[in-house]
This record gives sequence, structure tokens and C-alpha cells, in this order.
Amino acid sequence: MYMKLKNMMTAGTCLVLSAALLAGCGASASEAASESASSEVVVPEETASPEVAEDSYYPVSADTYTVSSDGATWTPVTTEYTAEPQRVVANNQGTANLLIRLGLADKLVGVAAVYGPAPEDVAEQFNAVPVIAEGYASKEAVLGVDPDFVAGRGDLFVDGDYGVGTTEELASAGIASYITHVGETGANFQSFLTDIDNLGVIFNVQDKAAELKAYYQDYVAALQSDERWAGKTTKMAEVSWIEDGMPVFGSAATESLQNEAFAMIGLDNINEDCDGSQVSIETIIAEDPELIVLFDYEGGPDMDEMIQSLYDNAALQDISAIKNKKVISLDFNAIYGGSGDLYTAMSDLADEFYGA
Repeated sequence: MYMKLKNMMTAGTCLVLSAALLAGCGASASEAASESASSEVVVPEETASPEVAEDSYYPVSADTYTVSSDGATWTPVTTEYTAEPQRVVANNQGTANLLIRLGLADKLVGVAAVYGPAPEDVAEQFNAVPVIAEGYASKEAVLGVDPDFVAGRGDLFVDGDYGVGTTEELASAGIASYITHVGETGANFQSFLTDIDNLGVIFNVQDKAAELKAYYQDYVAALQSDERWAGKTTKMAEVSWIEDGMPVFGSAATESLQNEAFAMIGLDNINEDCDGSQVSIETIIAEDPELIVLFDYEGGPDMDEMIQSLYDNAALQDISAIKNKKVISLDFNAIYGGSGDLYTAMSDLADEFYGA
């Protein structure tokens, strides 16, 4: 779905669709000590101690990926990080949100793929981060801000106009990387928690990571146990884009993280079991979903107009979601950004669909 969104945005016709490092960052403790000795600067013992303690923490390792230059092949790797990253680029908005929630806003020197406003809890800090590309960032845009670390979606660690370059290319430039687990095949809520743990280790903020992880575990547990949908199943469908005035219902077979999130609030995504890039309207009519969702992004079509066009479409009038006016737009960044905003969006969707 990410690739389709990119293609449709480029053509201006979509409604919306829906890090693997081989090098560390910074100087080693021994290098720092050597530099101090050569310059004959005397450092008071009480000042030097914290620095020595911090340096002794690294190197650390985390499980991540490398991705082939065309994005087709993901390879799990265990990567060593030799120092705490200091100049970080997030290749998408959701990753930036996650890093900010881990207390790392001051490390961010760039963000890309900004398709909407930041959530309220991170807005002030997010808005202070330089946007290196409103859309997907090129390798040149990333190198232009001199990062020592790039994190985010694996499908963007590729060669091409919308890729930040492969992890190998970045490593050759002295830039470490982390590809988030939420983009892997079969990703789920545990994948998201793994990203929190790994980033906590990489940045030496394990206490903050543990706190954030516990927050989301409690949040998701509350979602799943809500009596409004617990033990129930309601059919839903995704509209991917509009083509010649007709909605296109794309396959969601690869969207395991999102499908799991929908299920947390009692929604069964009928697109999940459909092969191919498109699902026919006849299939949707036969399945008769009670909810249809669209994906909104900044600069995209007007959602109110798009929703009304579905309500007015004569070919869709037998679908329960159309008859009962249950077409709802969702924020693209929240659903596909790979941050905890996915679960906040589920809570908001549930309130709108079932009633608060």
C-alpha cells in the first residue's frame, strides 16, 4: 500500500493509501582519551567520571534488517552501535513521533514524509524538527543534514527518487541505521514493542522505553477488553483510491499490523483475505461491510467530498456502510506511520463508529 500511495500521489489521482546498520556513530572512548592526552587538558575527576560511565555502555547491539536496493528482499541482521546517535533523521513522520516520545527530540535533525499535522502530545517538538522533504526523502536530502543515524520504514531504505539509500550505502558514509520492525512481513503489536525496546537500547534510554512500552501495553489491553465490541466481529473494508469516479478497494493482505489493530476494536478487514492489488465492487457488495474507511493526508482530496461521492454512488447503495452512513476517514500517518498513533486512531475510530 505504501508503494501505491507513492505512485498515486505522484499522479495526483489517489484518494490515499494506505533500519539495519552496518556501522556505528561517533568516536570511541579510547579515541576521546587519546585526544585529551595530546592536548594536555586536565579534566577534573568529578567531571570525567560521568563521561567514562556513559562511554562504557557502548557498543550495544539490536536486531534490525538490511533491505535490497529494490526493496524486494529484507534480511534480518544484528547490528552493533558503537556510540549514542547525535544527529538523527527519521524517514517518516511516525518514526519521528516515536523518537520524540522516547525523549529524543533534541537528536532529530530532519524528518520526511510529513503528510499531516503532528499529534497534540508531540506537536510542539515535532514542529521544531527540520522537514527535509514533505514527501519521501532522497539520499541527497538525507546527506544534506549530515546525520549519523537514520531510522524508519524499511521500504524507504532503497535506491530511487523516494529512497534514502540502502543501509550499506549509508554505512559507507559513516551513517548508522535502524529499520523498524513494524514494516516487516507479519508485523504485529509485539513488533512495535520491539522497536521501542531496541531504540531504548540504541539511545541508552531504557527507562523511558520501558515506561512507554508499559503505557501502550495498558492502552491496547483496554482497547481489546472494551465491552462495546469485545467478543463481536463487524465487517469493514478499505477504499484505497478513486478511479473514474468509482472507489477502488485494494487488498490489505500485507497489512498485518493494521489488520491486527482493526481487530482490537472488533473489526474484520474483509480486504485482508483478498489477493491482488484490487478487489471488485461486486466482492464488496457480496461481503456487505458495515464500515468503510478512507485514508486522509495533507494535500489530498477533500474527505467530505469523497465520502459524499460514495454515499451518492448508485452502484454502492446495497452496502450497509453506505445505507447507514458509516464511511469514516482515517489519518494516513497514524495508520501507516509505525508509531503508537495507530492505537490512538483505533480508539478514535471506535468512538465514532460504535459511539463514545
